[in-house]
Amino acid sequence: MPTYFLSTNTSPEQSSLIERNLKTTIPDLINIANLEEIAKDISSQQNAPVYILVAGPADNPGYIDRFVEIATQQRGRFFFILISADISTANYKRLVRTGSADWVSVAGAPQEIAEIFAKRRSALNVVDRGAGEPEKPTTIAFLPSAGGVGNTTLLAEIGVWLKLQKATKDRRICVVDLDFQTSHVCDYLDLEPRLQIQEIAQDPTRLDAQLFEIFVSHHSSGLDVFAAPRSKFDVSELSVAALDALFEMIAKRYDLILIDLPVTWFNWTGEVVANSNAVVVTGINTIPCLRQLSQAMAAVSDARPHSSPDSVAIVINRCERTLLGGVERRQHVESVLKDEVVFYVGSDPAAFVEASNTGTPLAQSGASRKTIKEISAVADFCMGVKSAKVKAA
Repeated sequence: MPTYFLSTNTSPEQSSLIERNLKTTIPDLINIANLEEIAKDISSQQNAPVYILVAGPADNPGYIDRFVEIATQQRGRFFFILISADISTANYKRLVRTGSADWVSVAGAPQEIAEIFAKRRSALNVVDRGAGEPEKPTTIAFLPSAGGVGNTTLLAEIGVWLKLQKATKDRRICVVDLDFQTSHVCDYLDLEPRLQIQEIAQDPTRLDAQLFEIFVSHHSSGLDVFAAPRSKFDVSELSVAALDALFEMIAKRYDLILIDLPVTWFNWTGEVVANSNAVVVTGINTIPCLRQLSQAMAAVSDARPHSSPDSVAIVINRCERTLLGGVERRQHVESVLKDEVVFYVGSDPAAFVEASNTGTPLAQSGASRKTIKEISAVADFCMGVKSAKVKAA
């Protein structure tokens, strides 16, 4: 794994100190004066990640702007790690959103860089899971029974919450948004959507490891997201083969895959539902939506005739609460959805509006603890699902 050190806008003394500290954990670190020096190495290291550790200032807006610009331009060729004093949260998000850069503090550089290397090795490489047939990832499909029921928000909150928990923070978790026309999961997480589904729709064989990495949006929590920029792409022309190629690459790199399905049922929706290890159907507590939930559950049953009933759950989202904190009109749900696994997530409009506007999920901000607790119950259901010998699409 070639790793280079580049010092910019720092004193020779500070640069020398940072380099000595880095060599305690990266003894083969290569000192360079500019990016052009490593251009000749790229041809011989095409399949290896090339890391460039850059010592630079933290308080220079123009420098950060230029750093982000270079990282974006060189995405897929280099991965940059800025070593500096503390930077603002906004600038850190800008670096992470490039998909090809990160930041570490000067004091913690060796250890923090080692952690970044380990995380990226886990994401980029096919992990040997031991002898015998490789273990399959766990795939959970989230199916909205109607539009506007909070399916995407719920799924994003679950992904971030799991990455923030001690017991699951090291699990490789990703969100795959299959709503290619009106995707908004990246808006909620303050990320740039990068999945260019059109590039593989007609020729799935184009998808290789390098193109795959470009498609990933990395959230600061450690959650990875595959989502397309909103467009008028004709989803009806998307073949199962294209999704197979995408999910085959994803399955090699992640332990838990959360799939955000669109409301519209396409020719490939049944395949995704049938081959997921579990399905979560989302809705809200109104009479029309409860009827839609019942119909959605029937469609899921048709697609998964031999699956265990315990592998399908319902989330009643945005529930109104009683004076004592219970769920309003709970009896309506129980009368329509008898014998089903049902979770209730309360409505907290102010908290969710703030989360949407700031790009900071409730799981990170700590707001609305009761709602977070209810979301965590759904996350526990997802973590309790055992993977089977199936493919995601």
